[in-house]
Amino acid sequence: MADDGIALFCMLHPESPAKQQRCLDLLRHNARGYYHKPEAKCTTWSYFTPFPPPKAGSTKPLVIGGLEIYTSKAALQSQVNDPIYFQSYHDTVKRESLYSAPEELVAWYLADGFIARETHAEPFGSAVISVTKMVCKDQREVLDFMTPFAQWVRANEPGVLTYAIFTRPKAANELLLFVRYEDTTALKGHDKAPEHQDIIKKLSQMITNDIGQTTTLWKEVDDSFVSNAVCGGKAAHGTSSKL
Repeated sequence: MADDGIALFCMLHPESPAKQQRCLDLLRHNARGYYHKPEAKCTTWSYFTPFPPPKAGSTKPLVIGGLEIYTSKAALQSQVNDPIYFQSYHDTVKRESLYSAPEELVAWYLADGFIARETHAEPFGSAVISVTKMVCKDQREVLDFMTPFAQWVRANEPGVLTYAIFTRPKAANELLLFVRYEDTTALKGHDKAPEHQDIIKKLSQMITNDIGQTTTLWKEVDDSFVSNAVCGGKAAHGTSSKL
């Protein structure tokens, strides 16, 4: 498999609410300070927290999710070696003991869908995000009906800002679906669409019974989304619209 469109799906575990805010401030700084630049090695950068947020006094562990997309493994390694933003962030994490547990990083590959829209070329606020992980009986068959549906979403649901489908060679039957919505109204409208309901019915026949699928909802961190891959999928490479 070619390494175009390699993505890191991240889970960060802040030690306290104050340290979570510190992490978010650092991540926002990275988005503003580096990833909008043409020389950035990361084509898409998004970080998010659980939605709705935990209630006061909740004992659930704190978590920050993230998705970073790079054009290649070499670009990813170049970013890891960057001393100004990447390494300085992790130096700060260690120095200030910001995490309660190590980061969780899983590599995925962009299979199809779209990352961003030309009509949202300026920051407009944080989006609502759904992340669905599924284990399929036949990944190829699922992609065969998910790919045209992603095209339909792009053409007909302007409130869906990202609809990206990822695979990974180490788990040949797994899929990751990453969707960004302009707001909860757009999310509810997508869920109610007859075309989406038809996809749900098809998926119910294609998901394994042992693990199946899980969907979690998130709220994107303000000012954290940057992308220069407008269309996404195989058509993304070579586009140059910065968000």
